[in-house]
Amino acid sequence: MEIYDRIGTSYNKTRKADLHIASLSEENLCLKLERASLLDVGAGTGNYSHFFSSKGHHVTAVEPSGIMMAQAAENTNIKWIKGSAEEIPLPTSSFDGIISILASHHFNDLEKAILEMNRILKPKHFAVIFAGDPSIVSKQSWLFDYFQIVFEKSVSTYLPIHDFKSMIERVTKANVKIIDYLLPDHLTDYFFASAWKNPTLYLNETFRAGISPLASLETSTLNQILERLENDLKNGIWLKKYGNILEEDFFDGGYRFLVWQKN
Repeated sequence: MEIYDRIGTSYNKTRKADLHIASLSEENLCLKLERASLLDVGAGTGNYSHFFSSKGHHVTAVEPSGIMMAQAAENTNIKWIKGSAEEIPLPTSSFDGIISILASHHFNDLEKAILEMNRILKPKHFAVIFAGDPSIVSKQSWLFDYFQIVFEKSVSTYLPIHDFKSMIERVTKANVKIIDYLLPDHLTDYFFASAWKNPTLYLNETFRAGISPLASLETSTLNQILERLENDLKNGIWLKKYGNILEEDFFDGGYRFLVWQKN
């Protein structure tokens, strides 16, 4: 939560709900009601909560950072709860669906959070987690080349996706489906790998401010990375080594959906 207390004031400048990610989340919730009750765990400023509330659903957003919550736009269809994923003050089996978008790596106790989410979910209903696994990203990619330290630090923070799947299955006794999500080049939610086709964005302070692994890097380390990237973009080294990525339509940034139905 501490990092989001620092970056929360500018978070909405670059972090918008991406329509495709939101729509895939909705699709995998398999909602049977036009006005379902949904829980958004680790909701941040509520960008994805607002997507679902705009569809007429009744959304409850759980977020530990008061500063992040303060950035949320007013919406009468969203009920806010300041709290952690590990202890959510809500009744058992009370929601038609649960989402958690790019938040699970910030949970203090991931297993306890999953147990809590599954407790609150109604039987036969679905939960969807959208998460990253930096170990999946190719070590030959330009992102790994320039931001290797970010990936190395993230390894201890992000549970490998297949271990994540196994853990969910163990604690929920449900089958978990992994859905690969290759990043397109037109994302509107600017998380870490979102600018895989636009390296100059990483030189933008506002862009970096909304990305926790960059915002939390030591200044001297970050400056060294940015100086190298800027120089290589100017002198053509980046283009010579990695220009072929500009011809690609998708990039595997290690992002996956995890979906399960409560027994």
